[in-house]
Amino acid sequence: MLTMSIYIDSHKAVLKQVGDIFLDMYSPLPNHHLNQFNPSDGDGYSEIYDFGKLCVGKGKYWIDRPLKMSAESPSNAFGITMLLSGTHHIKNHRSNHEYQIRSPMIILRKGSLGLQTIYLQEHKKMALITLDFNETFLEIMQTSFQHHDLAKFFLADPNPALKTINIPNKNVLHQAHYLLNLPPAQSSIDLLHLEGAALELMSLLLDQHSKSNQIPAPIHKSIMILESEFEQKITIRTLAKRVGINECGLKRLFKEYTGKTIGHYLLETRMKHAQILLKDGVSVENVANQVGYSSVQYFKQIFEQHFGYSC
Repeated sequence: MLTMSIYIDSHKAVLKQVGDIFLDMYSPLPNHHLNQFNPSDGDGYSEIYDFGKLCVGKGKYWIDRPLKMSAESPSNAFGITMLLSGTHHIKNHRSNHEYQIRSPMIILRKGSLGLQTIYLQEHKKMALITLDFNETFLEIMQTSFQHHDLAKFFLADPNPALKTINIPNKNVLHQAHYLLNLPPAQSSIDLLHLEGAALELMSLLLDQHSKSNQIPAPIHKSIMILESEFEQKITIRTLAKRVGINECGLKRLFKEYTGKTIGHYLLETRMKHAQILLKDGVSVENVANQVGYSSVQYFKQIFEQHFGYSC
């Protein structure tokens, strides 16, 4: 089916520049595009759906070797990128500026940013969501959200710009993960779910009354540490010291803003990485070591309890 989306066409053009890393998965759905990582290079997928008001994209990646992707950004582009997992290294060749961005974080982008290169790390889980829009949606911002800090970035001077901001509150973080974890669309009903989740996420980003839920800096930093150092021994005491808050306060705030205990969050992170490594053919012994378990038997026990089947 022919695609009538400049965003999807731009995405396809980028993927062509990186060879056969991504496999084009045919989708019969309108304005929908799905790619899967070549199993010989890694694991994961990317999905884009342009439903007019917005174009939503999401992806999860795990690659076996460092990957560099370079592409020109389309002119008059406006978009929001939410980094939910991994460290993202981006270079803008026009300004010669490099950004080293650790998730969770938001990138605001507008205008033609010229040639940009994205460097993806090997053996690290990467996850992101993109929300792209045009001047029509910008007019909605002008009418209803002109005083919102996020909208001000897009409504200010027309010069190309890129800006990073924190994820504003726990509701945005929860909705972003909900959207990310929706399965790839296979029917028109799935597209409706994807559209609704994307619009809900955008409405939460533009909500003027959610500042009281702003994610505290220690929780942001804690998530970054757990995502990037999951293979190490991390205790609540040492984590609290590193992020500058007492243990009781850290446990309470972490549960409030993520919906999970620190231990459960670390366990889920380790199990996700373990599952990816096992699918890639890594031995159980090496997987246990790589995700932070010195005892293979204990790792097997935890894995079976978490997933309901043995590794």
